[in-house]
Amino acid sequence: MEYSRIVSASGSYFVIPRIEKVKTRRFNRKLGLALLALAMGGIIGPLSLTARLEAGQVLRNIGNTRGAIVRKLNPPKPLPPAVPIVFNPLLTPDGSAISPVNTDFSLIVPSIGINAPVIASVNPAKTGEYQEALKEGVAHASTSYLPDQNGTVYLFSHSTNYEWFVRDLNAVFYHIKNLEEGSLIVVFYKGNRYTYKLREKRVVGPKEVSYLQPQSGHRNLILQTCWPPGSTAERLLLFADLIDN
Repeated sequence: MEYSRIVSASGSYFVIPRIEKVKTRRFNRKLGLALLALAMGGIIGPLSLTARLEAGQVLRNIGNTRGAIVRKLNPPKPLPPAVPIVFNPLLTPDGSAISPVNTDFSLIVPSIGINAPVIASVNPAKTGEYQEALKEGVAHASTSYLPDQNGTVYLFSHSTNYEWFVRDLNAVFYHIKNLEEGSLIVVFYKGNRYTYKLREKRVVGPKEVSYLQPQSGHRNLILQTCWPPGSTAERLLLFADLIDN
């Protein structure tokens, strides 16, 4: 093994193996390189992060521009139209389907369970005639229009203040007092369905018969019954507008 002699300032000397000297030199070199790398990293590190961010943004801009060009040259096909919602007023409040008692001439009010035939062209001025008609169902005033015509349809029927009289009087309009604005009313006539929406309710005197006169130009519906229920003191009128046919 080789040794190196080291002379001290006092003139004495000592020896160390040469291999230890080589190891020390290598360690010092590595330490210097490590310190240099750390110094360079402290300078370049922040710059490199900024460079990476800027490069990323540039790449995104290039991608966006490329996408815009592709969309311009190859515009996407328009989406197919949405599936239309089928309007079906013939549903009970719990969602059950309603089958009309007939499609020749009938009245259905889903929210209160009316599903009755309508007797056409009944003279509202002849008591005997309309009383007979009301035994069969709802009467259509002969002075008004039919659902397929451009005018007001006027229907009337009995009501009562006692449920046990409903069957005896055929009080089809027993519950119409409970209808609210927006309620749907359906009339079938000659196989076609006409749907109306309730606009307002009004109480009038028994001599106010102007509503029974032909009213053209507006396709709407008037339902009439006695008011208060069980009396003939006044009349309850319900006005509805045609919304679908």
